[in-house]
Amino acid sequence: MPQNDDSSPSSSDFILTRRGFLASAGAAALSFVYLPGIGPVQAKPYPTDRTDDYEGRLCYNENPLGPSPMALAAMQDAATLGHRYPDWNSTTLEGQIAAYHGLSASNICAGAGATEIIHLLAGAFLGPGDEVITAYPSYDQIESEAMARGASVVRVPLKENHAIGLYHFTAAITPNTKMMYMVNPNNPTGTIFDRLEMQDFMATLPPDILVVVDEAYHDYVESTDYESCIPYVEEGKSMVVIRTFSKAQGLAGVRVGYAVASASRIGLIAAEQPYAMVSRIGQAAAAAAMDDTQHVADTVDLNNWTKLQLQTGIIGLGLNYIGHHTNFLMIDVGVDANAVRVELLARGYQVRSGWGMPTYLRVSTGTEAEIAGFLLALEDILSVGVDEGSAPVFAMSDVYPNPFNGRCTIPISVTEEAPVNLAIYDTQGRKVRSLASGPMDAGKHDLVWDGKNHLGRTVASGTYFANLIQGEFATSKKLIFVK
Repeated sequence: MPQNDDSSPSSSDFILTRRGFLASAGAAALSFVYLPGIGPVQAKPYPTDRTDDYEGRLCYNENPLGPSPMALAAMQDAATLGHRYPDWNSTTLEGQIAAYHGLSASNICAGAGATEIIHLLAGAFLGPGDEVITAYPSYDQIESEAMARGASVVRVPLKENHAIGLYHFTAAITPNTKMMYMVNPNNPTGTIFDRLEMQDFMATLPPDILVVVDEAYHDYVESTDYESCIPYVEEGKSMVVIRTFSKAQGLAGVRVGYAVASASRIGLIAAEQPYAMVSRIGQAAAAAAMDDTQHVADTVDLNNWTKLQLQTGIIGLGLNYIGHHTNFLMIDVGVDANAVRVELLARGYQVRSGWGMPTYLRVSTGTEAEIAGFLLALEDILSVGVDEGSAPVFAMSDVYPNPFNGRCTIPISVTEEAPVNLAIYDTQGRKVRSLASGPMDAGKHDLVWDGKNHLGRTVASGTYFANLIQGEFATSKKLIFVK
């Protein structure tokens, strides 16, 4: 049976039997899907009318319904003024977001997705000698951002149920701790931390430590054990909450996110930001999306339905899963998940593996047709078997020689043909040299650094960091250069 997490209700609250699934499907049924171990069942249809959309892309936790009708209309209208610069500082949008949350505009900073917001947070609050505590596995952009600014990263483990344990953060505090970064619900495990545990945590936390909570998947959570951390901002706590329009609002390609914090912290965050980072079209889309509550309700409805379809299919295959608070599940396939991922890709289904969880796949809920096809493909792959250990993984191996004089080799491995960034930073967080920036074939590669900066000048003796990023994965190695 799927594994339960103690931050949520008992497993009976979210695990359906085959009989229960069939009864639910039959009640609203207008189409058929096939579930391994169950056969054809009726299912509620959610058709999409875009024939050029990405069929089988179950790797980015995107909204298969797309943008809301109101956001689409707003984008079309804004496009007629595409020749005019936008509101330079997103002032109007920030005021609308603030009104939505019942806050002041001075509590909001809008940016180009949560990605930019995390980048700005690192620039505003982290520097050499600082420490960031974060959970692992979790969304790890903050790690590369911190190390690029000379800060160090302390990883704390998840609890046995794959949920973030706030007491692990407390135990890891040192005099250098400047920031704690946590994702709720967590990505990739789809688990939440309990609101009562968070209350106790915030009541005892030293006030000079900044807590950053990424709530990208907030709209999908229906558990009474969960609550947003935005009220802590209102209480004056040392808190920054990150939100995005990429998920439930379906604006991943438009790139709009925002930070919620005290006016003083928002001032520091905004000071790091170039002007006009959110386009005119993005500002219009985000404002309209906030008003389209029906689209979010439809999105959550579809997500619950396809998640039910996915959960039941997984049970039919005799597999386990964790997490259920988001629009993705982590599935334990019992074998090398990376090899299974490659086989699924060959059949047209993109999913994720990694995070130090070698038998788990992260699968977005998608549409009913996608989930039905995915389950059939997974059943076929597992019945045939995979060549374990054969597929490339995301990694950076030990640099050699290290320490070095003259040049060193940085061995890396990437999982798929996709843009890769490998850059060298000094201990002050300044980029010294970019060694790779663009598409790279899947597999192993050896990159060489000759100890020179981007101007071709030899750097000073000392410690440097090599940061490797591919998509949402990041890793780093320390280098020592000696003249």
